[in-house]
Parts: sequence; C-alpha cells; structure tokens
Amino acid sequence: MRKITVFICLVLSLAFILVFTAACNGEVKPENTPQSETAENVNEEPSEISEVTEETNVSDPAEEPAEETTVEPMEEPAEEQPEEPAEEPAEEPAEEPAEEPAEEPAEEVVLDVIPLRIPDEEPDWNGSWNIPKVEFDEIVPGLVSQNVYVGYDGWMFYGATIDDYVGNYKYGENRLKFIADRFKERFEFCEENGIKLYFVVTPNKNSVYPEYMATEGIEMAEVRGIDVVLDYLKENTGVTVIDCREGLFAAKEARPEENLYYKLDTHWNNHGGFAAYTQIMDVICEDFPTAVKHTRDEYQIDYFDSYMKDEAYYLGWYDTITEEGPVYTPKSGYKSTMTYRNDSGPYGEFVHAYIHEDGYRDKTDYCRFENTSIPDAPSVYVIRDSFGIALVPFLKESFSESTFSWTLGFDKDDILEKKPDIVIMQVVERSLTDFFNQKSFK
Repeated sequence: MRKITVFICLVLSLAFILVFTAACNGEVKPENTPQSETAENVNEEPSEISEVTEETNVSDPAEEPAEETTVEPMEEPAEEQPEEPAEEPAEEPAEEPAEEPAEEPAEEVVLDVIPLRIPDEEPDWNGSWNIPKVEFDEIVPGLVSQNVYVGYDGWMFYGATIDDYVGNYKYGENRLKFIADRFKERFEFCEENGIKLYFVVTPNKNSVYPEYMATEGIEMAEVRGIDVVLDYLKENTGVTVIDCREGLFAAKEARPEENLYYKLDTHWNNHGGFAAYTQIMDVICEDFPTAVKHTRDEYQIDYFDSYMKDEAYYLGWYDTITEEGPVYTPKSGYKSTMTYRNDSGPYGEFVHAYIHEDGYRDKTDYCRFENTSIPDAPSVYVIRDSFGIALVPFLKESFSESTFSWTLGFDKDDILEKKPDIVIMQVVERSLTDFFNQKSFK
C-alpha cells in the first residue's frame, strides 16, 4: 500500500514536469507573431532612448549655460511686462487730447474778437493827421510841440499834464471847499434815493510811467494836485474815493512786460483799463456781493492795430507810426446787450474806431446795456470821460443794467429815471480842475 502511494506520487510528479515543460515551450515558440514584434520593438526602443538620454546627459552640462542664457533674455521681457500696464502713460496722452476740447471754446472766441480799428481801412494821406507838423527826425526826447511831449523809447505824453506832473497846482482852501461842497450835494442826493456813490480817479500817463519822462529838471513832485484833492475829499465828504493808481502800480509790478498805456496816446489801453476795473470791483463787491467781478483768466487776450494814437495824430504822423493794443474778449461770450445809444458823431482819431455789431463805438456819448445772465446783480450809472473807453467793456458785464454817460455833468433826472443801485463818477487826473467849473456840475 505504501509502495503504491509512492508510485502514484512519482507518476504525478513526472506528469507535472511534462506539463510544465510543454507550457514553457509553448510561450517561447511564437517569435514571429505580431505581438512578439511589438514586444521586441518595445524592448529595443527603451534601449535606444536610454542611449540618447545618456548622450543628452553628457551634453547637458555644456548646453545648460546656453539654455540658461537663452532663457534669461526671455525672462527679461517677462520682467518688462509690468511696463505694459505702465503704458498707462498712454492714458495720459489720452487725457491731453481731452484737455484740448476745453481749450477749443477759447479758440472759437478768437473768431468773434472785436478789433480796435476799422479793418482794412485805407489811410487818408491828405488828412490833417497825416500832414507832418514836425519833421520826423525832430521827434526826439524832450521835444514839446503841438501839446505833445516826447519821452524816451518812443513814449509820448500829453503836454498839458506837465503841470500836474511837477506839482504846479493852485488848490487853495476856497477851491477845495467848492469842489467838496459839490460832492456833498451829489452824495446827499444819492443817499436820499438809496444810491451808493463812488468817485473814481484815473491817473495821468506820466504818473504811472515817470521813467520815460526825458527832460532834465522835469521831475515828478512828491505832492501833486491829485493828492491834495483826494485827501481833502476823503476828510470832508462821505464819498467813497477810488484812486486807480494803486491798481495800476500793482499791475505794472506784476507784468512789467505789458504796457498799461499806449506809447503814442495819452490814454491807457485795455491792460490799464482792466487793472482799474479790478480795483473798482474789489471795492464795489464789498458793498454789493452780487456784483460780478471777472478775472483775467476769463478773457481771451489778442492784439490789434490801434486807432488810439492821439499824440502821433497831433504831430501829423498818424498813419506813419503804428502801435498795437490789447483786446479782452470773454471766453464765455458777451452776456450784455445794448438797449440804447446816442452818438453825436466821432471826431479826431475816434473816426477810425471800429463800430461794434450792436452799434457801440468808443466815441459813443450815451448808451445803456442789459445783462439778463445776472439778474440779481446791482445796476450802475457811470459818468465818465475818455478814460471810460477801457472800462465800458468790463463794467457792462458785471452789472444787470449799466448806463454810460460821457460827461462831467450830473443829470439828476436821468439818474432817477434809471434808478441805479450805484453811481460812479470817473475822471482823469488832468481833468480834476474841470470840477471847479460849476457848469460841469449842472
């Protein structure tokens, strides 16, 4: 029994060996099958890849620096990329064009600028103003002819102002009291009718530019007629006195390159007029806060050939010698409109003045304006002389209604009819003596 068992185990062992051998032989034989080719290829490729990898690994140390060098420049643009957002400066140029439209209104205003002299006017060489009274080479510093005083650097002054300049005045107590009494009368009249009275004095040209006076021995006096009269009025009347020398001296110091007076004329130009206007409005706005004071940056300033050359006119060289003058044009456009005018007709150099579209001319004797854009602003009645020419363009834009009368008179009936809140009496320094004439105070 035991032998049988051993025999069976041997037989089973042999059978197992034979089966195992046969199975092994069966896996190895199919070498040419597609699967085996694939298997062989797969087995070969790893060997090739490993060889390439080894070769690459050998060359890597030498190539890595090159690759690093190549990569670094590429990384630099990446570092510069923040500059692309920094292209926000490109937004700044976008902002600059955005500012240009804001300047366009000023450019449009230039198209509506009102010149000083009639455009394209042909000179009348036979006119008395172009017939020389003095030879051209005789127009030298110190010359006094035709009531013209020639100063330095082409500046000319009105000869009648020399006495004011050197202090030759005759203001005794009686004359000063006379003019003060007249002012008291005007002041009381205005007070009774609820009107505020201002007395505005504009200085002579040589009071502001004494440095161009040429003759030795002709020097500006420390105390002159203007000082005596204004001091007396301040002490003996209730009239508010505005001495425009203060505003003109300030403007001269602030912009010395800008002349405030014409070199060839006795009058101030619009630079001077605006300086005085600013001082006048500073005072008025304290009493009337609703009055509108305009600033220089609200205007477009241009220059045109000026008709205002009275000194050259008197010498007979009017069209031979030329000069430009400033013109102030509101950037927002003129708001006031003329409602009435009365003109006796221009004369002298004023015949060359430009006529505005509304009919106004610098030698307009009487005119009225209405400004509906500022209905709450006070109304004004201005008694003025030729120096008011450079004040009218500014004052008419500052009040709801404005009346301008070229006279030294004081028409109470007309003032009561217009019912102004303010009366301004404006006179140039050299005409102060006219106030001693009762006829001027009719």
